[in-house]
Amino acid sequence: MKSFKTFLNEEIYFEDNLTEAADDASKEGGVSNNTKGVLHEILTGKHLNDGKHMEKHVNEHNETPEQTHKRLKDSIHPADYKRIDANAKSAAEHIKKHIESTHPGHAIHAVTHTSKPGDTEKVTGHKASQKEDSSDVYVSTKHPKTGKVTHHGVSLKVSDNSSKNIPSSSLGMESGGSKAREHYKAHQEGILAAHPQLKGKNKEQRKEIAKADPKMHADVKQRNKALLHKVAHSHAAELQHHLDSGNHEHVIKHIREVLHAHKTPAQEKGHTFIKHTTYKTAKGVQHHASSPSEDHEHILKDHKNIAVKSSGGSVHFYHNGKKFASQAHKFDSQSDPLSSLKSAGKAV
Repeated sequence: MKSFKTFLNEEIYFEDNLTEAADDASKEGGVSNNTKGVLHEILTGKHLNDGKHMEKHVNEHNETPEQTHKRLKDSIHPADYKRIDANAKSAAEHIKKHIESTHPGHAIHAVTHTSKPGDTEKVTGHKASQKEDSSDVYVSTKHPKTGKVTHHGVSLKVSDNSSKNIPSSSLGMESGGSKAREHYKAHQEGILAAHPQLKGKNKEQRKEIAKADPKMHADVKQRNKALLHKVAHSHAAELQHHLDSGNHEHVIKHIREVLHAHKTPAQEKGHTFIKHTTYKTAKGVQHHASSPSEDHEHILKDHKNIAVKSSGGSVHFYHNGKKFASQAHKFDSQSDPLSSLKSAGKAV
């Protein structure tokens, strides 16, 4: 699970640490996003599996889901655990109803944790990288009469925000358009020219130098903002040029990357994939199930009515004037003056 932070009230995202350690996980509200996400996976799988922990696929700590669950449960406040467990139980019930609605009569006979490379192939028999199949859990069901097994991959997302549209893809600099690297190189050269004390320093050293120099930090933030605007503007203009010149295929391929709208190898063989999001509104915990490879097909096939524009550090995609996707250009870290450039895509 990745944590994204909004900066300067714009759609500019920074990703400081994937594990995002909490100040004190034992205090209520101190649980990290990473711990919350892993527990959500394990507990949702447990509730899908009729209250039993999922079949084992050991993690990098050589732990089964049950062992990981115990370690993380013991590390956080009981009130946080109770809340995470309740959300996971609700998510499992929503997923069950979704599968029942698309595969009437099917009975769940196996639930497997598939968070590591190679795990999905062990379930489905179809080789796939984690980019090709991002399922955290696989739910296997049987047809009531024929006994045919269908595997349902589930990518689990959980957010404390009020929107179901959380980032669906994390993309490298190469997804920022043909001029992104050129703009980024000039940006780095400008920073080093203005702040030569950063030359030859590693990431941690640069962070310490910037932390000790507020004026430098403020200057870098302004330069970062300007770069993100420049990259987004040139990227949107380039994509729109492709549309105007008839090269729709290039733009459609890019939008699929932004939305992570590809069929998994298992889907290609008749199985299913669900992106399942748990989020909060004033009405309480909400859930949303989607099929990324299918949800926007009616738009992607109607390329003549697609348009691309930029605002701030983001590129926005429109269909018949209505925005349906965004790609926010961002830095990997806001505390490293020479941070790498990336982007995050999401449906709108």
